[in-house]
Amino acid sequence: MAQWYTQLIFKGDQFLGDSLTGWQGVEGTPPPDLSSFEHFTAVIVSGYALYGQLQGYYALGIAHIVVDKASDKAYYQSEQSILHMESLDSLTPVQKETIRTWLVEHYPGAWENSMDAFKKSLVMEPG
Repeated sequence: MAQWYTQLIFKGDQFLGDSLTGWQGVEGTPPPDLSSFEHFTAVIVSGYALYGQLQGYYALGIAHIVVDKASDKAYYQSEQSILHMESLDSLTPVQKETIRTWLVEHYPGAWENSMDAFKKSLVMEPG
């Protein structure tokens, strides 16, 4: 078994893609004044592969990142973000739906093999 992962990037609810960003490295936490910063969410999806084929997903790691538009420097928004341990509740309903749809469309077999708890984490509870 081998580890597999991908990173999904959002700017608000807008899905920007499934790759690493062009930021030169994300530094610690940001300076106090965030007025000129753009806000992003990075979601790392972890899975497992066998013989090079993705078999299933098992975890999400969530980080909130702010980028200074003037210098293009990126910072994690908090200590939890540095560890990609922001709460799953910090994702918007649109972000959750986008992640679920992307995973199902790109690797349907892996989605089907994933544990129910993982799948349910990406479904919005009513009300």
